Amino acid sequence: MPSPRTPRSDRVSGHRDFQRLWAGSVVSQFGSAIGMVALPVIAVAVLDVAAWQVSLLAGIAALTTVLVAFPVGRRIEYTRKRPVMIGSDLLRAATLASLPAAHVLGALTYTHLCAVAAVNAVCAIAFTGASQAHLKSLVSPARLIDANSRLESTRWLSISVGPSLAGALIAALSAVGALVANTVGFLIGALAVRSVREPEPAPPTPPAPGEGPSKRSELFAGLGFVWGHPTLRPILISWILFAGASSMAAPLTAVYYMRDLGFSAFEYGLLMGVPSLGGLLGARLVPRLVRRLGALRTLWWASLLRGPWYFLIPFAVPGKAGLLMCGVGFGLVLVFAAAANSAMSGYRQLETPDGLMSRVATLWAFATTVSQPLFILIGGVVATLADARMALLVAAVVMSLAGLLLPRGGRSATD
Repeated sequence: MPSPRTPRSDRVSGHRDFQRLWAGSVVSQFGSAIGMVALPVIAVAVLDVAAWQVSLLAGIAALTTVLVAFPVGRRIEYTRKRPVMIGSDLLRAATLASLPAAHVLGALTYTHLCAVAAVNAVCAIAFTGASQAHLKSLVSPARLIDANSRLESTRWLSISVGPSLAGALIAALSAVGALVANTVGFLIGALAVRSVREPEPAPPTPPAPGEGPSKRSELFAGLGFVWGHPTLRPILISWILFAGASSMAAPLTAVYYMRDLGFSAFEYGLLMGVPSLGGLLGARLVPRLVRRLGALRTLWWASLLRGPWYFLIPFAVPGKAGLLMCGVGFGLVLVFAAAANSAMSGYRQLETPDGLMSRVATLWAFATTVSQPLFILIGGVVATLADARMALLVAAVVMSLAGLLLPRGGRSATD
């Protein structure tokens, strides 16, 4: 047994370069969460735009992801990843800083706001694709699960705390002032990544013109690899179903909680925020689970257990008992979802060749973004034909079925 002062070979404790990369990722995650709240607030409170324009602002980020995910992934594949992360943070800082500057000059427009949303979506994709690829070269294969566990835990923390932090900044500084603080945050994130000491390995060499696969094949090489992989293909399909069902349920919970169950706005806020801390717990449990079960079996069990807890929500009753049912159900879903995501990310990195890392990472973002609107539409149709409770019940069924698609057996470098 290692001494208390000796880091385990499968942990990133004491890995200073990972801690610097982690700090940059934390800033990026919280910055994205704050921006998601601040931009619509500026659209409503400062520019006084119509409701459809606020919706369009949110849709621009999704549409941008769909259009650029594959080209950006290919571009990042053949360049050094650290400068991409630094450049992404600096570009986000510059574009966000342009909004307060335009506001002071009286030149802030809705078009400007949309342009910033689009640029930030591109930067978020680039940062994610580059950081996933760089992580694999920065830490040893044995430490990937623990590294992803830490990254996943702070992602859930940003989901639960980020909107509240955005609200506090907006209350203290105004929405425009919050973006100033956000700009400073991205600058700090760029400095954190810049401070990584270990030299970055040379990126893969792109094929010469006229040699190797066609440009189209190169563009979709990540999809081709995953679709031809006997384990990653069902993992991707399962992820799309679970993420889609979660998206289908999300816009309906406000109606269901406050109208059908009679919860107050304060209770609704608690249900949206506090259970998200379950994701923090689930992510941190993964290294221990992988040591006992292996990566694939951890992913299988976590995916199998994440969906059924959601049934507590459509079967909830009004009053404190129903509030407890919804909170416990949602919290345990997030515990196992975060555990599954951490194990999935580590396994995917180990199975993916170095020359495809960025394209496979951006494929996940593309698949999620494309599927979400379809699932949200299905949820809206079910809620219209029946009610919100039935739509949430359908979401629980899909979440549970998603886990059944995953392979139980097989081994990886983490097993």
